[in-house]
Amino acid sequence: MDRFALKLFFHELLELSYNDLRPGWGNPCSYLLEVMCIRQDPFLDSIERDFTNHSHEIRLNNSGLKMHWSVDKETRKFTCYISGDQAKEYPFFVVQARNLIKKYQFDRRRSNA
Repeated sequence: MDRFALKLFFHELLELSYNDLRPGWGNPCSYLLEVMCIRQDPFLDSIERDFTNHSHEIRLNNSGLKMHWSVDKETRKFTCYISGDQAKEYPFFVVQARNLIKKYQFDRRRSNA
């Protein structure tokens, strides 16, 4: 797993969240910001230490906007996707975040062919 690419991905994801600030809705990644920046929770370390092959979920805004992620046990490849019942409330962010996931090839639905 490339730690630098993982850090860069999350940095760009947080930057994207500032482009979709809407009155009444707040930042689409408010909870992720709190976890990574304010609490300085070792979120990236927990991703790197994950050997379970199970899907995990983090609520990006501590509500209905979620990122599901997993790390393949054998290849150590990080994959994720954005979903949740509030995805329709942040259309710009969700589309841009999905493009970012594809850019870094973290798309779990992508075939290995």
